[in-house]
Amino acid sequence: MRLRTSLVVIAVIFITGVGAFLAWRSTQRAMRAAVASVMERKEQIVDLGALVTQVRELSRLETAAMRVMHVSTISQSYDLVPNALAGDELTFLATGDVIAGIDLSLLQPKDAWRDTDGTIVMRLPPPQILITRVDNRESKVVTRKTGMLRRSDMNLETRARQNAETGIRTEALKKGILPMAAKNAEAKLAKFLHTAGIQKVRFESSSFARPTE
Repeated sequence: MRLRTSLVVIAVIFITGVGAFLAWRSTQRAMRAAVASVMERKEQIVDLGALVTQVRELSRLETAAMRVMHVSTISQSYDLVPNALAGDELTFLATGDVIAGIDLSLLQPKDAWRDTDGTIVMRLPPPQILITRVDNRESKVVTRKTGMLRRSDMNLETRARQNAETGIRTEALKKGILPMAAKNAEAKLAKFLHTAGIQKVRFESSSFARPTE
């Protein structure tokens, strides 16, 4: 009986020892793998031509929008006749939207290169106004004054709306929509490139383009 008990105890000790040894070996291997992963030099190869092509596929990237109100007055008058008799004046309140962004189809292979520290540098096309539109539902004639001796000009409101579109775009430029569009474009593209596996990205600033539509 004592011999059987001793054998059982020896077997338990042996199994426990083997299990502990195997666990220690497994822990050692895991630690060595972790250290090797930390110390291992990682090399990344980025085909800049493919990268530029991939970014260009995003085409026109809208990155900033503004809601703008604009008030303008357009009038007709005669030098020798008072406005009360022959004048025509219209004040127009316009509300519209201006959208700015980057036309990535303009990006060229020379606009992307690798810096000495491995950072991918990109020179983006300048931001520009992409869309300007007047919201007809929110725009209206505020006042209209027509002289007693003449008929009102039916085209005066049309010209006021056309002028309002230009005024809305000019107001958005004054409020800094282009710098906002450039900054937002860099943030969006950086996120896109990080998703594509590029960790270090830097953008070079470019001069602002003339407003276009």
